[in-house]
This record gives sequence, structure tokens and C-alpha cells, in this order.
Amino acid sequence: MNRLRIPFTLLSIGLAAALLAACVAPAPPHVPSAAPAQEAAPQAKAEKYTLWFNTLFHSGDAQAMERIVKLYNESHEDTQITLTQGQWSEYYAQLTNAVIAGNPPQIGIVHTNKLSEMYPALTTLEDAPAGNLLDVAGIQGDNYIEKLWQAGERDGHRYLVPLDTHMFGMWYNKDIFAAAGLDPENPPQTMDEFVAAADAIRDAGYIAFHPAENALPRKLRRAWYIFFWQQGGELFDEGYTKATFNNEQGLKALKFLVSIVQERGWNEPGTDGFKQFTSGQLGMLIAGNWMYWTAKESDVNWGFAYMPQFFDKRVTWANSHNLVIPKQPAGVSDEVLVRAAEAIKWINEHSDIWGIYGGHIPAYKPALESQDLRQSDTWKLSLTKFTDMANNGWLHYPIDHPKGSQLESAIQVQIQRAYNGEITPEEALRLAEEECNQILQSQ
Repeated sequence: MNRLRIPFTLLSIGLAAALLAACVAPAPPHVPSAAPAQEAAPQAKAEKYTLWFNTLFHSGDAQAMERIVKLYNESHEDTQITLTQGQWSEYYAQLTNAVIAGNPPQIGIVHTNKLSEMYPALTTLEDAPAGNLLDVAGIQGDNYIEKLWQAGERDGHRYLVPLDTHMFGMWYNKDIFAAAGLDPENPPQTMDEFVAAADAIRDAGYIAFHPAENALPRKLRRAWYIFFWQQGGELFDEGYTKATFNNEQGLKALKFLVSIVQERGWNEPGTDGFKQFTSGQLGMLIAGNWMYWTAKESDVNWGFAYMPQFFDKRVTWANSHNLVIPKQPAGVSDEVLVRAAEAIKWINEHSDIWGIYGGHIPAYKPALESQDLRQSDTWKLSLTKFTDMANNGWLHYPIDHPKGSQLESAIQVQIQRAYNGEITPEEALRLAEEECNQILQSQ
């Protein structure tokens, strides 16, 4: 279903048209400046354009994109980008409502698995009011990792231009490993090795393990996904007619997740793994590519490892960021769409910066192969292993359905309640299954 196997493994698009209600962030309006009237023999002045680029990036991601936009603005006189970013949990609702309200950004970000949920709010790039923006801007699919490029289409139309692929792996504290009698250069790779290492770290007086970054509900859901997918489980049947996770595999995965904080003493509910790790208290942390610069800027002597094989096979959660042009209101000039498409191409041409400072794997092949990226510490210390995980086919994308956000919410609420000890794992899966089936069966 959502398992990815690509030469640079990735895949799956998702979802059809759910529109949520939320407050819409005010959009900086794009108004090209008109040349002032001159009395005699006026000199034509080039119009200047400001493109609003709104993202859901934060932390190291945000800083990396700020670098790219700053470089763009320094190298362009007639077009500038205004960058806003950070509202992850409300981002998609805000983007949808901004389009409805007629004040959308000119450039945005959409995860691959959100395509069929978000495509009604996006511009069809090959058939825009300004024509074929891919041709006009010179965006060529051959320059992108094939599966990532293929994932940007729905119903014969292209909406997405891939920026990256990203996934979860394991970050660990080498000094804590040494203090616990473990080999700092050989992190655990199997369940038996992992349990032994976590117990040793706990017994040495440290916090052993955090499975989900800062333990936000969506992060806990991803951790449970990984344990479930590693047993060969799938969340829904092929046609998304019913949930298929309330079973032995789902329960085993959730019991393991809950045991981390409720039985094994490896951590406690409600803790922030990012803060625990950067303060030097945490032995092992499951986190994404974006952890690189946070780890690097800390005082921790850290290492990065492949996602361990906790169960039957090695699988990790993954997704991709894509650049999009949200639907623009009537009256927006063709030139605005062209400038936005050209900016998208430029951002990808410089996405080796996204790899170096954001920790992500660029989707644009020339950027992926750039010497600056390949010679960077980011590549040597983390991206080589992330790349291996992608090439080995260990990636699995999340829910791919028009009501994906509702389904994810239904699941993560119950996963968090079980993790916090409010309900049993059995109750959590039953309640999540019931709500997901109701969502799927509703019109």
C-alpha cells in the first residue's frame, strides 16, 4: 500500500479534498509596482514583484529555508520572496482557507501524502491560467528523483514539484553509551540489542530512550506506525473501506510503545526528547533528518544510526516536502504565476543548501550530487545513512486518503491517551478503529 521502494525510495500520493476551518494568516498582497508617469520620453521601468512563500517549517528546517530565500533575494532585483513559516498543526487548514478567502501565498509547501486532500486548493502546473508553467520556467521531470516526481500528479495533472525526502532514524549520545558500558560506535540494530542497550543506559542513571521527538500527538502516532509497519501491518485495506490496525500486530506495537514509559522506565510521559537529548540526559532518540543542526549546535557527542529493526523487518516513517503554487484569485497577472514557478525552480537548484543545513535529501538530482553537499559534515554524519535507508526500500509513507487529516487525528488522540496511561492499548485501538471507520463511511 504505502511502502516505498525507489531508486531513491519514495512514493505514494494522497488524498482528495477535505477543507478545514481555521484562522487564516493574513497574506502580504502581491502588488507589482507600476512605473510612475513621466512628462517626456519616459524610460520604462521594470516591474518589481514580491512573492509570498508560506511554509510549515520550524527549527533547523526554518533556518535552512531562510538561508535559501536570503540568497534568492540577494541575487534577484525585480522579484523578492517574503517568507513566513512555522504553523505546522494549522498549516493545511490555513492554506485551504487562504485560497477560499482569496489571499493565498504565491508559493507553499505540501507533503506528498496530502496531495489528494489538498489538490483542489492548488494550481495545475501544466495547465495554469498562464499556460504550462513547467515549460515556461524550465522545470524538467528528468532532473528529479523519479518516484518523487511521479508522486506529484493526480488525475493526469501535476501539482507538486518535489523538494526532498525525509524520514525518522535514531540519534544517540556516545558519551552516555560509554558510561553505560556500551560501544559508542556500534548502536543497537535489533530488538534484543536495543532492549539491552536501553536497560544499560537506564541502570547507569540516564534517560534511556525517547521514541517520538517531542512527543506531540503526531510524533507518537509515527512511532506507533513504525512498530506496526515493521510487523507487516497496514493501517487500512486497499480501498480504504475500513481500518485494519486493531489486531495482534497493532496491539503488539502499541504495547511496546506504551511500555517505554509505563513499564520499562526508559522515559516518562509528557517529556520532550529534543530537550532531553540536547541537554545531554538522553541516550537514544527517534527523530527526523531535521535533527541534524539541533544536534550539531548542542554540546552532545552524538552519533546517528539506522532505524533499528524492532520487529520483523526494517521500516521507518517517511514523507516528502513539495513546492506548490496555491490557486490564485481572479485578477492575478500571468507574470505572478510565471515568477512563482521560476522561483520554485531556483529553490530546487539551490537545494543542496536544504540538505546541508536542513538535513534533508534533495529531490533535485543535481543538488543531491553537488560537491558542497557530498563533502559536508551533514552528508558524512547523517545523510549517508538516511540515503541508505531510502535506497534499501525501508521507507513507508503515512495515510493516503482525502480524509487523511481526520483519520490521523482520530488515531493519534487514542495513541497519546494510551501512552499517557489514561486508557489501555486495547481500548485505544478499539476507539481509534471505530472513529476511523465512521470517518470512512461518512459522506
